[in-house]
Amino acid sequence: MKALQLGLLVMGMTSSLLLAVSAQEKSVKPGINDTFKNPNPKDFVEKFEVESREVFAKRREIVEACQIKPGLIVADIGAGTGLFTRLFSEKVGPEGKVVAVDIAQKFLDHIQKTSQGLGQKNVETRLCTADSTQLPPGSVDVAFICDVYHHFEYPGKSMASLFKAMKPGGKVYLIDFRRVEGESKEWTLKHVRAGQEVFEAEIEKVGFKKLGEESKLLKENYFVRFEKPVSKTAQVDQPHGNENEIAQSDGPGMGRGMGRGRGMGMGRGMGRDVNMQTDMNGFHYLLQNHEKVRRTVKKVEKGVETLTESDDAEVVKVIQEHVLAMKKRLEEGRGLRFWDELFAEIFIKADKIKMIVEKTPKGVRVTETSDDSSVVSLIQSHADVVSKFAEHGFEEAHKNHQVPAAKAAAKSVKLEYPIIARFGGVLPRPKAVDQPKSGSKVVFDTTADSKPGEVNKGLDRAARLLNLYGAAGLNAKDVRITVVLHGEATKAALGQKAYAERFQVETNPNLILIRELQKVGVEVVVCGQALQYKGFSDNEVAEKLAIVASALTAVINRQADGYSYVPVP
Repeated sequence: MKALQLGLLVMGMTSSLLLAVSAQEKSVKPGINDTFKNPNPKDFVEKFEVESREVFAKRREIVEACQIKPGLIVADIGAGTGLFTRLFSEKVGPEGKVVAVDIAQKFLDHIQKTSQGLGQKNVETRLCTADSTQLPPGSVDVAFICDVYHHFEYPGKSMASLFKAMKPGGKVYLIDFRRVEGESKEWTLKHVRAGQEVFEAEIEKVGFKKLGEESKLLKENYFVRFEKPVSKTAQVDQPHGNENEIAQSDGPGMGRGMGRGRGMGMGRGMGRDVNMQTDMNGFHYLLQNHEKVRRTVKKVEKGVETLTESDDAEVVKVIQEHVLAMKKRLEEGRGLRFWDELFAEIFIKADKIKMIVEKTPKGVRVTETSDDSSVVSLIQSHADVVSKFAEHGFEEAHKNHQVPAAKAAAKSVKLEYPIIARFGGVLPRPKAVDQPKSGSKVVFDTTADSKPGEVNKGLDRAARLLNLYGAAGLNAKDVRITVVLHGEATKAALGQKAYAERFQVETNPNLILIRELQKVGVEVVVCGQALQYKGFSDNEVAEKLAIVASALTAVINRQADGYSYVPVP
């Protein structure tokens, strides 16, 4: 419920409101930064960059936990001597940038000098004030605040300025001292004004959402992750960095949903779908607030009559906007949620569906009909699924939904998915010879092409092999699998944003399966040579997916280690 309330606060809060709230703020600790008015950087290097300081001793682990990828824009807030600025510079690479932000110009001069001495051309400095980071709006992918937040004299104003500077979906990492009466050092109790729960509440108040924390990495400090939620009104040309999360639930839902269609989401020769991000954000907002949505479905002879409403005025507005947007998509042939089989099939049959939308005081009434009996069945099944979205939110939106005929076929052959759900279904053959053997090792040399809305068959084949093991009573650990993506299969390795922008679809359907495979120990890698040949940059590759020097050496190395070779052309 707390996350839901926070989401509503963020969605409804404007930058002017943030400024109005922070304008009333008074200093929480006058004089806290007097020490840094004229610092000697050399003295602070000797004080900060020593093994006795926990964050220095754990600096490499901290940076790894931040999951910084090439090409990102990172702001090191309160950069001090530049310890983490230099480390982040290595991670973002020449295509990225690190902005060292500090209240002391002497620190920034020191950082500029040391960075230049190391040949780090991707480091910039920015002088902040006591109540503002002075960062441009929508310019930052990741903000890092280490042992600095307790020095914020105006935390509300400073964090409000950072909120505006972050890109939608941007991450904020906070590290600060644990302040616990009876446990913390006397210095901490006197110097740090409040504990973790207070600082978290202040940060959430300006609109950030807490994602979680690294509970085992540090002892003297805590390490918390926050995110700037993606606004439901975000535009597709909003600045953004590399993808950080898999948007498994992208697509329409609460009122009317489309799937894969002509031109794979590009419409009937219409080119770039400029409304795609806005429509998806509307759907996500409704999923987030699904508890405030009520929905009834009445099945009629030629289709359904649905009523989707809410007592919340903002939710009502989004329901009405979203349903009208989906009606327009139906008429223009521009699909979303193509990876869901039921939604994809409905969109293919869109020209056989008649849709009437009527606004009500609290939502919309929709009538969907067809003269084709098979399409009527699709409409009714779709209506039931949308009702599940309203009931369960993201939990339901992550799922694939079969078309009625496919359900019947699946039941007749009784395909099973014992290890990898929804992919690589198998028919158990317990009495057949050549059953799977424990200890096998396989490398799938995958060059197969696939349509933008379809899962690559090399990945699906890996899922099928695992399910064959499961059907034989074995576990995923009984077989070691590597999938090497190159050639036409290279694009399957792209992250959500890169894939969507390059192929004009809502999401990369391969990412869902890749994550499921990785969860059970399958190694999925992509060829570095193929990335270059295909014109994909390293920072476009999905998170946690390794880039190998070449597919050729990866396959040879696995074979040298006893892996069986299976090509997937």
